[in-house]
Amino acid sequence: MPSLRPVASSELVAGAPGVIEFSVRSARSVDWVWDELTSDDPLHWCKALRSVRWTSPRPFAAGTTRRVVLGPGVSADEIFYSWEESEQRCEMAFYVQTATAPGLSRLAERYRVVAQPGGGSVFTWTLLVEPIGGPIAARLAAPALKLAAASLRRDTEKFFSRGS
Repeated sequence: MPSLRPVASSELVAGAPGVIEFSVRSARSVDWVWDELTSDDPLHWCKALRSVRWTSPRPFAAGTTRRVVLGPGVSADEIFYSWEESEQRCEMAFYVQTATAPGLSRLAERYRVVAQPGGGSVFTWTLLVEPIGGPIAARLAAPALKLAAASLRRDTEKFFSRGS
């Protein structure tokens, strides 16, 4: 699998080039949302993802690895470089080390879950996607990336609103 370049946490900023971010409010607690994100079948609600499996043993922390399969012949190996857990706020971030998806230079994500006053939580999903080819390639890829992010958002909103 081709190697991708690392991404620093400071680059996962909403509004930065190649960064897409959305937030989903849930009546569920930080613990409940975090348990879903770290379950044996994380992101199972996202139709765009065929499978997501941990390749490191528990307990998870910085250095944990995971493999994601998007479709036949399209997979990515991720390494988590940040992992924080508390009652009020949990956050993890990773970048893709290798991927079979063509045309990618860098790919990273951050999941943040924050408790809300009065109950519930907000899950914020930040993605950085940088195609090979610089700014021109990024502009050409932007519509497809926005569609993919919209699909993830719809599926996530639907899942976290159930039973709330």
